[in-house]
Amino acid sequence: MSYRTVRKTILVLVILLSSLMNAVLLHAEQVEKVDYLSLTALMIKEGDYLRAAEAIKSVDLKNDKLDKKRFYTLSGIISLNREAYEESRIAFDAALKNGQENKIIFVYLAQANMGLKKYDEVLRQLDKASDLQATMPGIWLLRSQAYWMNQEKHKAWQVLGKAEQLFPQEKTFIRNKIYYAIELGLYQEAVQLGQEFIKDHEPSVNDYVSLGDALRRSGKPESALKFLELARLVHPQEKNVYLAMAHAYLDMDDTYAAAMMLEEGGRFENALLKDAAELYKNENDFQRALFNNARLLKQKEKLRQRMAIQLESGNYDQVLAMEDELLRVRLLDEDALQYAIAYAHFQVGDYDEAENTLEKITDASVFRKAAALRKIMVSCADEKWLC
Repeated sequence: MSYRTVRKTILVLVILLSSLMNAVLLHAEQVEKVDYLSLTALMIKEGDYLRAAEAIKSVDLKNDKLDKKRFYTLSGIISLNREAYEESRIAFDAALKNGQENKIIFVYLAQANMGLKKYDEVLRQLDKASDLQATMPGIWLLRSQAYWMNQEKHKAWQVLGKAEQLFPQEKTFIRNKIYYAIELGLYQEAVQLGQEFIKDHEPSVNDYVSLGDALRRSGKPESALKFLELARLVHPQEKNVYLAMAHAYLDMDDTYAAAMMLEEGGRFENALLKDAAELYKNENDFQRALFNNARLLKQKEKLRQRMAIQLESGNYDQVLAMEDELLRVRLLDEDALQYAIAYAHFQVGDYDEAENTLEKITDASVFRKAAALRKIMVSCADEKWLC
């Protein structure tokens, strides 16, 4: 499981724990005269961590009446949100030393240590918050992640199994089991779990696509397609489904099927037609490539690709027929397209027009190609039988 996933887990937990923060933040709602500490609490409750960080800087630490356990708890939450994990750990420890008794503090400490990759310490802190785990699914998720990252993968799996029994409506646990199974190479298990997931829950389009992509990246594009086909039935207008299916077909070396998927998805997301046309071009189906290209809405992209298709197919007269259209949308300001026009003139035997076009090129990289084409034209002029 990647560190990015762990970071996502931490952010998810911050949200899952928000209801239990009320014990820490309640004071913000009760105080009629807002002080900086209360203002900080209010900003955190509203999710405005930037303003909370500014507000807490103005708290008078010399005030004998300052609620230090609350101050350090809020400081730790702010640091945790901006991923300053060591800073947040120090703040939460200070909150404990100043009398913080709410066990949510141990969950916060576990999150901080997860960010620091101190997985044994994560588990130790979560043990101290065991009274909360009956009502907080996030604790189980964090515990399984800690075991997994600590290479105790069988324990991570067991934790998810127990969590599923306690929170049968939570789809996070079975979803994580699927990804664990994929990482362990248990593809049949992953497919079976995926089928249970779809039957017992209401997966989002992202659930389908993520599962399909995970299987595909693990070398199982055929299994990925089973779930992505279901996704296409349930979410027929979602472009990401068609993209994921195209990637799966490409992994199976079925470029034509990938192109067909993108063409179908192009009914809902016009930009997919460009990729469909490109794949058809690579398969030498120039007619289908031009058909998809013609449906593109962005004119400049359409013309650039059409020229590439016509060049690839050897339709040099068609390339030259595009010159006025390219000029009208100022695409001939691009030296690469000027070179393409010059090359088309060369291919139809009009060397003078080719030379006139090459003279307009100033870009260094294209200029080298122009010089090479000039040499070829000189050779062809001297010995026409070569060309």
